[in-house]
Amino acid sequence: MTSAAVKHIGQAFGSECRLAWALLVQGPQRMPVPWRWHRWSALGARGASHGFAAPGWMLVFWAVYLAGIVGLRGVSRVLSFQRSRSLGRWVSVVHNLVLAGWSAIMFVGIVSALLQTAASRADGVAATFCSRDFGSFAPSVYYWLYMFYLSKPYELLDTLLLTARGKPLTALHVWHHLSVVAEAWCWLQYGLTFAAYGMLFNTAVHMLMYSYFAYASLGWRFPLKRYITQFQIVQFVASFVLTVPYLLLYAQRRHGCLGMPALLVSTFCNASYLALFVQFYKRTYGPPPARKVL
Repeated sequence: MTSAAVKHIGQAFGSECRLAWALLVQGPQRMPVPWRWHRWSALGARGASHGFAAPGWMLVFWAVYLAGIVGLRGVSRVLSFQRSRSLGRWVSVVHNLVLAGWSAIMFVGIVSALLQTAASRADGVAATFCSRDFGSFAPSVYYWLYMFYLSKPYELLDTLLLTARGKPLTALHVWHHLSVVAEAWCWLQYGLTFAAYGMLFNTAVHMLMYSYFAYASLGWRFPLKRYITQFQIVQFVASFVLTVPYLLLYAQRRHGCLGMPALLVSTFCNASYLALFVQFYKRTYGPPPARKVL
């Protein structure tokens, strides 16, 4: 990549951040629905209605993420990171506390939006599962789903901080961070209304998880760690249970519901997360394998 391309992406990133911030400060009720982008590779505020809406940004996030992992691993093999690990520990504490607080804000916000939507719409709770078109999609729900999407690229720093501190990475960790960016993007692109419930579970889990990470970054032991993993597994099981009302409404309503492509993406991702988390739980907390007696 040339220096001119890097400069262009940097300038476009700043422009997109300003656009995203301008939308967020307007508040949930004034969120434009849906977002619009002109070209998949449009990078810059003039290319889309919402910051980071163009799918080309996902490629940028993934490229920076993977390059960062490779680069930091290579450097850590050459240099001594004792001093930087100490600094990285405190950076990690701050980073995790930011995400714990951000998750709490999003949790309260999406709960409020769902309650408000169910109370104000003629079809009640069904309006929180199925939208016929974007004209009926609650702006407040879209607002919090958009903020949720924006939080996912920031979460990629989790991996880079772990790598900088010399911590091992798992396939589960890397795959989850990569794919959830695309999953959240699809929710907004295709209008999967009941993804708000997935966001609710995810932000609840992340309030606990990132609080634990901040605690663990200081080298302290946390005896309830396994219960956070159990909560994560429950989250993915719940995603399949919550699909049932959506599918019933999709079948019953003449015009169906928005979001089927996003549901397919989410189903694939959540099935892979569930399998990997169950495997991780068994390997980490299950009984040790029995020794063979000779």
